[in-house]
Amino acid sequence: MDRKVSSVYKARALALGVLLIASSASAGCSLLPNEQAPLKPPLVKPAQAEVRTIEAKSGSIVKQVAGSATFVPTRIEYYQQQVTGVIHSVDVRAGSAVKKGDVLVTLENEGSDVELLERQIEFERKKKALNDAVRGGDAEAAHIAKLDFELAELLYNKAKTKADSSVIRAKTDGIVSYSTDLQPGDHFDAERVLAAVAQPNGMRLVLEVTANPALADIKLGMEADVAYKDKTYKGKVTQTPASAPETADERLRDEYGKSVYIELDKLPEGASFGSHAEATIVAARRDNVIVLPKSAIRAYFGRTFVQVLEGERRKEIDIETGLTTATEYEIVKGVQEGMKIILP
Repeated sequence: MDRKVSSVYKARALALGVLLIASSASAGCSLLPNEQAPLKPPLVKPAQAEVRTIEAKSGSIVKQVAGSATFVPTRIEYYQQQVTGVIHSVDVRAGSAVKKGDVLVTLENEGSDVELLERQIEFERKKKALNDAVRGGDAEAAHIAKLDFELAELLYNKAKTKADSSVIRAKTDGIVSYSTDLQPGDHFDAERVLAAVAQPNGMRLVLEVTANPALADIKLGMEADVAYKDKTYKGKVTQTPASAPETADERLRDEYGKSVYIELDKLPEGASFGSHAEATIVAARRDNVIVLPKSAIRAYFGRTFVQVLEGERRKEIDIETGLTTATEYEIVKGVQEGMKIILP
């Protein structure tokens, strides 16, 4: 009996201890401050990427070449050799006035002057022998002397031509527009221009054009507008890179390849070689058409299109282009006036 009571008491004491521990734990937790729930991060609206647009408008597009042109002689005589040679001396400078027959350039003659003198002496001897034979009355001797004389004359003329080719002379009066920069002793190739003489009775304009795709569209006979000292003049294109004469001279090839020549209906008063004027040649023009900058046009895998902004929505529209300049496109199809075109 005592053992049973003792066991009951022990069980009750154990249960009471558990309740006390749980109560103490609950009371202990109530003494700590209540933790606050973490704050939610504020909602931030993402920044909208700035969209640059332009409004499609009607306008004009002009394909042209324009710039400062220089008055140059209309007729120029170029002096060049058909064979290679060596410079002996350059006797004129660009800008020098020359008369017909003046020496422009002298070449190394490789003894041709000595040969000429020898041939001349032989020619004179044969000439005297012929005269003596004719006066002697011997027909056969006169015939042989005549053949000797003709041979001597032929060789003399050949030597003279060879010697003369080593001295380049002006064929007309004029102004030296070009003189080679080669020095004595320098070799030159066949067909190289060594000098040029301009005849002073005519002038034209030369307009140098670089990095302008419109140059390929300039044709002979196109009209040109020229401004000189606050006055305007009309002219026509008389030479383009496509119509330039062929030349073996590298300097001239380079000049012709980027130059347009213009002849005026009337020369401006006071204009002279080297004077400058503003020249404009229009190759093509379109008015009342949609014109967009090249930066607005996009191309991808054969497609040509623009991006259009409609409200907040982007839209791609295929287009067809027409006249093109270095900076603009004519839009033939796909874009209407008022559309907002997105720029890159």
